[in-house]
Amino acid sequence: MGAPRASVARLLEDLRALDRAYALGHHGRWSAARRAEIVDGYLRDLFGDAGPEVALVALGGYGRGMLSPGSDVDLLILHDGSKASGVGTLAERLLYPLWDAGLRVGHAVRTPAECVEAATRLDAATAMLDGRLLAGNRTAWSATHASVLEPERADPRAFAARLVDDRESRRERFGSVSSLLEPDVKEGTGGLRDAQTLGWLELAIGSPLEEAGIVRAAERRAVAEAEEVLVRVRSALHLEGGRGSDRLVLEQQAPIAAGMGFVDEPGLPAVDGLMRSVFEHGRQLEHVVTSAFDRYLRGSSPLPEIEPTPEGILRAFVAVVRERGVMPAAALDAMAPDVVPAGAPWTVEVRDAFLELLRMGPDAAGALETLDRIGLLERYLPAWGDVRCRPQRDPYHRSSVDVHLLESLAGAAALLDDPGDDPLSAEAAEAVDDRDAVLLAALLHDVGKTGEGEHVTVGVRVARETLEHAGVDGATADLARFLVAEHLLLSDTATRRDLEDEDLVQGVAATIGDRSRLGALTLLTIADAEATGPLAWTPWRAALVRELVGKVRRVLERGDVEPGTAERLAGRAEEIRRALAGEDPDDVERFLERMPSGYLLTVPPDRVAAHFGLVARPLGALEVRTLAAEGSRPGTYALAVAAADRAGLLSMIAGALTLAGLSILTAQVFTTDDGVAVDLFEVEGAFEAEVGEGRWREVRGTLRRAIEGRLSLDHGVHEKRAHYPGPRHDVPVRVTVDDDVSDFFTVVEVGAPDRLGLLFDVTRTLAELELDVHLAKVATYGARVVDVFYIRDALGRKVEDADRVAELDDALRARLET
Repeated sequence: MGAPRASVARLLEDLRALDRAYALGHHGRWSAARRAEIVDGYLRDLFGDAGPEVALVALGGYGRGMLSPGSDVDLLILHDGSKASGVGTLAERLLYPLWDAGLRVGHAVRTPAECVEAATRLDAATAMLDGRLLAGNRTAWSATHASVLEPERADPRAFAARLVDDRESRRERFGSVSSLLEPDVKEGTGGLRDAQTLGWLELAIGSPLEEAGIVRAAERRAVAEAEEVLVRVRSALHLEGGRGSDRLVLEQQAPIAAGMGFVDEPGLPAVDGLMRSVFEHGRQLEHVVTSAFDRYLRGSSPLPEIEPTPEGILRAFVAVVRERGVMPAAALDAMAPDVVPAGAPWTVEVRDAFLELLRMGPDAAGALETLDRIGLLERYLPAWGDVRCRPQRDPYHRSSVDVHLLESLAGAAALLDDPGDDPLSAEAAEAVDDRDAVLLAALLHDVGKTGEGEHVTVGVRVARETLEHAGVDGATADLARFLVAEHLLLSDTATRRDLEDEDLVQGVAATIGDRSRLGALTLLTIADAEATGPLAWTPWRAALVRELVGKVRRVLERGDVEPGTAERLAGRAEEIRRALAGEDPDDVERFLERMPSGYLLTVPPDRVAAHFGLVARPLGALEVRTLAAEGSRPGTYALAVAAADRAGLLSMIAGALTLAGLSILTAQVFTTDDGVAVDLFEVEGAFEAEVGEGRWREVRGTLRRAIEGRLSLDHGVHEKRAHYPGPRHDVPVRVTVDDDVSDFFTVVEVGAPDRLGLLFDVTRTLAELELDVHLAKVATYGARVVDVFYIRDALGRKVEDADRVAELDDALRARLET
């Protein structure tokens, strides 16, 4: 039933020798092709003389003669359906030795008719289209392959549309190789699967894609180069990880970069050099495949008239974008890079043509992508070369720097054209009086991410030089530079500062200066956040920015932050009375008197009404009350916790939530006049999305035991943390202690890799130092958390003594770096 053990051992030794040779520097395609040849020979020996009724066929990647170390050996045993074929015995003879050798084997046993039936599934059809006879009945396999190919040849456009749909599905599941920091080099768009789609399309059409005008010769070369690099990376990934994973995770990037010969360069570590290469080749591959299917299914635009000048090329793109068309392959071939002198200052005509292209709306970003792909964008904008395909080593950006800039440009253009129903966007777009400045700033706002210093400082300089190079001056240049310099102002202030601080709002308004600039900065903030990723523009963050923008607008229009505090409180109290119309009026008045003004002014009246029952009745010294409701987005919960205030209470609540398997996304801390803490959180399940009443009971019980001193939260969190993955090592710990932000509080900002119980760790440290938390803003960006605390000491004073500040900094770092 099986091959001799010696044969399995020989196969394993041959493959190990191949892996050793790869480690010594052989390229991926050589290694993958040689691996396929080794397995070919072994399978042919096992197949022997199985008879005329059977054929053994390699499928998929193995069928194409490419087999990475962790790839599946996909096989088809084709038989005529007769008992004489002996397929059961043959399958055992072939498969068991491969399994014994530790290889991953995919197999199917089918008749020709069953192959045709299976080919109605796209994955089965494409695997068989790549099929390659290893041994047995060649005629039977040739006829079967022709039968599988026949329906695709009959309607190649329908087949191409299926490939496009499958590609979009892969994009949703795996993202894009050209931008994700941890890309899937096989299934992501711009990955190896994309290269294969061109081969399948060529089979269906029945002629080379170059002859059909679907792919340019230069594009075909770019695909071959990209495939070589990605096969090599994938092979290294399989060898490094010891398994068939195709996702290039952070932990494996450094050793793979070293193994592939990347070295540290000024401003570009070796690991970023690896990722830049992956991004660049993935982008070329993704763009070629997208263009090929667009040309085939949509048809190219009529060949535009291309004047062989820098402005002529830009105007050709304007013409195609205006028609929402596809630039013909022949037109791209006609755009020789040397037509645009590298680094030469722009003429007025080039400037006007470039600005006209930007004004064409979101599709302008696609045109710039194409210019980048054919090597022209960097000639127009020399600064582009430093950010092109550059990875961003922070967890809230999902894309490389250049992709983020192009997506921000597209987003800003879309908001300017149609801000939709969002009042924040609509009011901002209405206030903008210089669209060109907003578009230029969107394209340049992160151009300082070159690895050579703080990106805003560098970006202001580079943006100034770029605008001068482009001949953009006057008010447009002033506004664009301002937007680049202050593009983080609204988002950082809203998410990290106390928006009830009138001096803070006045300072932001003074920095911005006028309503038009506020509108421009608001649009850039939204476009930047949406291009960063879903974690950067949550409903919570949008609400905070909306609140800040509203207050700043009032200062700019009326000269004050808000109506007087007493007037605002009176108005909010009336809203709350209406929301509590069914309650005892005396109880409502006592409630309004007890609650701090910050709570009344910031918590929506309907949520205040829901909290009323938590604190209206007297609260026992050891009693804990909670109220959970739907959060600001699906899967999150708004949680209110009421308990008698005491030192370290916030830390106790954070620990109880951690032990109950809940992640804290935001936190607000309030205390009534009679010493009841009302702490508000937005949470989500850390391990199970659904949170029921049993979990809230667990939180209350844990918190009570901690208050009573019957439970060590520190020990419990430590024990629970031991069972789950630790924090990401690529996210540094940062602690900032600032006494200038607020007149009454010291502001502590902590940036750290997210981990189970992080807020507990920080607040426990503050409690141990006898520091009281007045306000907490917790912001989670994927693997990174930025928490901000407004604190005072036990006597109600700011922490201003240098030794005390150093002690605070040291204590937080010691807790978070362990």
